[in-house]
Amino acid sequence: MNLSKLKYFLFFLPLIAGSMRTFGQRKGFDNLTYFDDRKLHFGFYLGLNTMDYRITNYDEVTQNPVFVNDPTPEKNKILSDAIALYGNKKTVRAEVYTILPGFTVGGVINYRLARDFDLRFTPGMSLGNRQFSYPEVTIPTTLLNGNSQNNYLSTPSSYVDLPFGIRYKGFRHRNLRPYIYMGAAYRHDLENKRISENVVHLQKGGGYAESGLGLDSYLEYFRFTVEFRFSYGLNNLIRHDTESATNSIPYYGYIFKKLNSNIFTLIFYFE
Repeated sequence: MNLSKLKYFLFFLPLIAGSMRTFGQRKGFDNLTYFDDRKLHFGFYLGLNTMDYRITNYDEVTQNPVFVNDPTPEKNKILSDAIALYGNKKTVRAEVYTILPGFTVGGVINYRLARDFDLRFTPGMSLGNRQFSYPEVTIPTTLLNGNSQNNYLSTPSSYVDLPFGIRYKGFRHRNLRPYIYMGAAYRHDLENKRISENVVHLQKGGGYAESGLGLDSYLEYFRFTVEFRFSYGLNNLIRHDTESATNSIPYYGYIFKKLNSNIFTLIFYFE
C-alpha cells in the first residue's frame, strides 16, 4: 500500500469540506430540513481515484506453479530463459511505480433504514491505471512497448462498480452532517489486456471491503457530499495458467505470487 496516495486525498478533503461549509451556511438558516426523512431518494456522483497493488513475490521464481507443475519437455528451457531475462537472478522484486489519477462516475440509490442509518447502492464505473517497475532488471526493448524503462508496464482498468454499504450518520449541525461508511463491492474489469497480458495475466473480477468518511452539506436545492473511500481488494488477481509453461505466460509475471488491488477514491455526491 502506498501511503502517499492516502495523503494525496486527505490533503484535499478538508479544503473541499471547508469551502462547502461556508457556501452552505452563508444565508444563516438551515436548508433541506426534511431531506433525511425521505424513505428513498436518488442522485449521482463524480470522483477521482488512484489505484494500487499489494504485491507478494515468490521467494524464488522457481516456486511458481507454472514451473513446479508443468510436465512438458520445454519446462527447463522456459525457466532458464526467464531467469536469463532477470539478469540470471532467481529472486526479483517489482513495485508500483507512481500515482496515476483516474476518474469515477455513477448513480446513487439511498434507502433510509433508521434515523441515523442509510442503505446505499452506488453502481458506476471507474477508469484508472497502474504501472509496474522492476528496479533491478533491465527490460528488453521488445517488451517496453515504446515506454520508458521505469514505467514499461501499464495495467489499465475499466471497472464496473457494484458497491453496497451502510452509512452511520452523526448529528446534524446546521447544514453539515458527518458520517462513516462501511460496505462491500464487486468490480469487473472490462479492459482488454492487450498491453498487460504481455507481462502478467489478471483475473477480471474481484471483491472489495470498503470503508469511508464523509460530510453532507445541505445546500439550498440539493445535498452535496464529499467522501473519501478506501477499497481493499480481497482476492488474488493473478491468474496462474499452469497447463503449460509454453502457454503464452509472460516472463515478467512469473515473480508474482499474489496481486491484490487497493483503490482510493475521492467522491462528490449530488442528491
